[in-house]
Amino acid sequence: MNQLRESTVRVIRTARLFAIGAALAAAAPLLAQQTGAGVLADSARPAPPAPDPLRGNVSTLSALSAQARSQQDQFERNHRLGLRFYNGGADASCEVPLGRICYWNNNGDVPPPAERADAKIEREQLLDLLARAQAADPKDDWVSGMRVRYAIEGQMPDLAVTAARGCGGTAWWCDALQGLALHNANRHTEAAAAFDRALAAMPEGQRCSWTDLTMWLDPAMHAGYKGLGCGGRTVENAKIFRLAQPLWMLPANDVANELYARHTMSRVHSLARIPYDLQWGDDLLESQVRYGWPMQWSVQNGGVADPRPPSVIGHEPTPSYDFMPLPPALTNPLSAMAEDWDPKRKKARMRYATRYATGYGALPNQFARFRRGDTTLVAGGYRLMRELEMGRAPYHAALTLDAIDQRPAVQVRKDSVSANGALLAPITRPMLASLEVLAPTGKRAARVRTTVQPLPAETRLSDYLLLQRGDPSPTPGLERNAAQAYGSLDIEGGTQIGIYWEMYRQASPSAPLQVSLRATRLGASFMQRLSSSIGLSKALTPVSIRYNDNGRPDGAPGRSLALNFPNVPAGAYQLTLIVSGGGVTDSTTQVIRVRGAR
Repeated sequence: MNQLRESTVRVIRTARLFAIGAALAAAAPLLAQQTGAGVLADSARPAPPAPDPLRGNVSTLSALSAQARSQQDQFERNHRLGLRFYNGGADASCEVPLGRICYWNNNGDVPPPAERADAKIEREQLLDLLARAQAADPKDDWVSGMRVRYAIEGQMPDLAVTAARGCGGTAWWCDALQGLALHNANRHTEAAAAFDRALAAMPEGQRCSWTDLTMWLDPAMHAGYKGLGCGGRTVENAKIFRLAQPLWMLPANDVANELYARHTMSRVHSLARIPYDLQWGDDLLESQVRYGWPMQWSVQNGGVADPRPPSVIGHEPTPSYDFMPLPPALTNPLSAMAEDWDPKRKKARMRYATRYATGYGALPNQFARFRRGDTTLVAGGYRLMRELEMGRAPYHAALTLDAIDQRPAVQVRKDSVSANGALLAPITRPMLASLEVLAPTGKRAARVRTTVQPLPAETRLSDYLLLQRGDPSPTPGLERNAAQAYGSLDIEGGTQIGIYWEMYRQASPSAPLQVSLRATRLGASFMQRLSSSIGLSKALTPVSIRYNDNGRPDGAPGRSLALNFPNVPAGAYQLTLIVSGGGVTDSTTQVIRVRGAR
């Protein structure tokens, strides 16, 4: 038995396997007779599949259309025969077996070899012929599809959009091609509108197939999802697409566009030869719907001792990420935490390489809440650490709050922000918060997504926000301090930081409030705690501040304090702010991490 070969992305069984399969298929009637199974009579044989309308009627093709079909077939033959050998993927394992093919994640692997110069020239010649054929007969759906396909494959996004707009054939097909080309060009709003038109106009059975998200979902969710039926999953799909959208700061949902683009490209690939040289089947469709279509190709040998012909490898764009949250977050989004999204998850149900950002990181962050009557202001702090490799400014930042209930989201977006700070947005009910930073120059993105709750109406003490420095003015305010927020709960030992908080009760010289701030090391041993309790060690309680708050003359709630955090051992410390007076005590606690301390 031939094994599935491994590669960076997916590998097809060897040509020898195809030959054996063809021989077995040819010998099937004889084998059936020998085993007594019999041979189906002509009347019992299944009817041949109906002609694909997107292929066109051979008898009515223009001369240029017929020539284009012939040249496309010859181009793919030459392309396959001239593929260069790939030196990576030797240690890869088959992550997801899919019928005749095998997929695994190629992030971080050796890049595929450069395409031969003559293949590029031949593609340009084919594109020239396809352009003339489309001009001669804009209604030829096959020609329009191939022109868009090869423009995208040749990394000519503007030409792909032009080709799609030149389509004058089947209405839904032309709209789908426009969606594909616009999505490839990062024109997300226009792409979404084109796909909406295509879905509305296409046959119902196909629309049901294209909007089926089963391939992207964890198997544990399949039964419930399929039970919704084709017409009943509109709301569920909107929720899934929203939760899987890489960046909420974008004006349209590009992950939904990506799904429909994959279906469109798969339909194009099913109409003509591709480098795999396989008959189109469900395994190829599933691989492209789940992980995208290959943009580069190569071949690989099994080794000196392997007598089989080289395998064809298709390379999807990298790096690609799993943007689907875990099933509990899909089921109950308002209980989701940052850990429910793991873009680097192994054995992912889907992966997607965004074209506007070639890298995603976990954004260092801090969320703090402040009361404004019946509303809570959420401060989303971010910090662009060096490890994120965001590259040069400008940076665009956004804080989006969404209850995932079809009501409008709340979004605050700022362009050309500094490398750290905080954005403020109001909430009145529990919401999912997505804090995002996009660096267009470096083509990098970082984000965090978690649930935030509004403060109760009777709250007397806000959360606190870490600052780069304390606010020395007698009238500290949230908006001013948000601009100089530290942006993270990870700090450096031996540095000065500030904190900002608000008290929603009055203090005066005659009735002051007692304020204390204390940092305690977490995970300390019994002996370390004992030493600290008798004053022999300050490493466990590096910060301990007490003072009386006599209130502000203007009665405003804002407070700020600067503190020197000692150079203590790296680790987690619980930083607690306590305010007491009049027999009432309130406190707020967050866990900070000290990095790089000696």
